[in-house]
Amino acid sequence: MEYKRPFGVRIDENGVIPGAKKLVRRLSDMRGYFYDEKAYEELLKEDPVVYEVYAVEQEEKDGDLNFATTILYPGKVGKEFFFTKGHFHAKADRAEIYYALKGKGGMLLQTPEGEVEWVPMEPGTVVYVPPYWAHRTVNTGDEPFIFLAIYPADAGHDYGSIKEKGFAKLVVEENGEVKLIDNPRWK
Repeated sequence: MEYKRPFGVRIDENGVIPGAKKLVRRLSDMRGYFYDEKAYEELLKEDPVVYEVYAVEQEEKDGDLNFATTILYPGKVGKEFFFTKGHFHAKADRAEIYYALKGKGGMLLQTPEGEVEWVPMEPGTVVYVPPYWAHRTVNTGDEPFIFLAIYPADAGHDYGSIKEKGFAKLVVEENGEVKLIDNPRWK
């Protein structure tokens, strides 16, 4: 039998995994995700980077793990904090672990029926994402929110369901506080 070789990588102080696959999501990549379309169009003139992902991916086979860091930048579209697109897993019965490294934010989780949970995150927080739950990270602070995600290599990503319906709740700033409010577009 030929065994896969163990390896180690270093995550630098900025959340970057040198040599990893890099994905950059700008505001223009997130059309239709934020509720306040007028504020979105105004901020789109600047087209800021919302987040970057540094992924170490294995073959998509049962029993293997992928991991990635994400650097989610501070910002808002209207009152809504910057967030990752969010997704279900293509293989919905797969779980995931998130570990906050730097900054402040949270994880918005949701069942297919729209039951929502919010888990605040700061350095040292571990979030368990159970099977069948969609998940999105949100930066509620004023510096980059950096976290590590570990997930089954065969989990896949289903972004389409979230793009179509969004999450049942929006994470916004009201009177200097983080609030969850109903998403008027949720059906």
